[in-house]
Amino acid sequence: MSVRIDKITRGRFGNKVFQYNNLVQLANNLGVEPSCSPWEGNIFFKNIIPYKKSDRNKKIIYWNEILDKNNEEIKEMLKTHDLLLDDPSYALHNTFYKLTNKDPRCYLELKDKYKKTTFSENDTIVGIHIRGGDILGRDGQDGREIHTPYYYKNAINYLLNNVENKIDGKDYLFIICTDDPNFDSVKETIEYLKQKGCKYSLGPNFGTLNYIQDFSVLCYSDILINSSSTFCIAAAFIGKKNKKVIHSKDWMDRILKGDFSNDEYKKYVKVWTNKMTDIEWRTTKGYSKAKIFWIELEKNYYFNIINII
Repeated sequence: MSVRIDKITRGRFGNKVFQYNNLVQLANNLGVEPSCSPWEGNIFFKNIIPYKKSDRNKKIIYWNEILDKNNEEIKEMLKTHDLLLDDPSYALHNTFYKLTNKDPRCYLELKDKYKKTTFSENDTIVGIHIRGGDILGRDGQDGREIHTPYYYKNAINYLLNNVENKIDGKDYLFIICTDDPNFDSVKETIEYLKQKGCKYSLGPNFGTLNYIQDFSVLCYSDILINSSSTFCIAAAFIGKKNKKVIHSKDWMDRILKGDFSNDEYKKYVKVWTNKMTDIEWRTTKGYSKAKIFWIELEKNYYFNIINII
């Protein structure tokens, strides 16, 4: 009997980390063997579970089954089939809290050569993740994942005005991680840090589609100013323990209510056609699959959450 990923999700790196965590957590909860097809994690993480062939019949177990069934009921399914978390099981961040009974760091540790451990001892490291390209294009869900520049400015101000967040009184060093340096939220955040006279630097993969060094920066930061991306949320439960994680309360409220109609967001939503043009805004209802994770996130499981308007 086994719980398996025979084909890793088509999603980006953060989704793959969540899918893998669900695999090993579910297998641990059931006391069975996990198997995982090769993915980027084999390159970047230590002790990744290998792929093992199986001649048993296989059956996808869907996210709602994982949430609704207890371990004994899932074990009954295993009597006749190996269970797959392949697409389209949708078992990504929405099943995180149900399955995660063991610190994910037990399963997900960056290899030494990818660990960012050379920060200055004089600085409190603040990793800033700004999600751009993948939410501004044709498949960007009308940009409902966008965090505006005002959120990042307010988060910076919160830290500057609350010195207790500094570690032993050390200066803040803000490190901006993004693959889209031309996004307004990126440009305005950099300009704001300059205006405030803050120490800042650009992530080692700034503006590129390479990502592992930026991911490592976020993993080993003391404080994260996060976007909506699973990329930076995964970094919150890997690497350094007891990080403080800042999220947008305004955006959190919108995802919980399914309401993304605010004009403040609309002006940051663009799609590439023959030129950059505004696209029609649509209010989104019933965003239930992702809601589960965000509702639980506010309860601070595995995360030391600070919500900023």
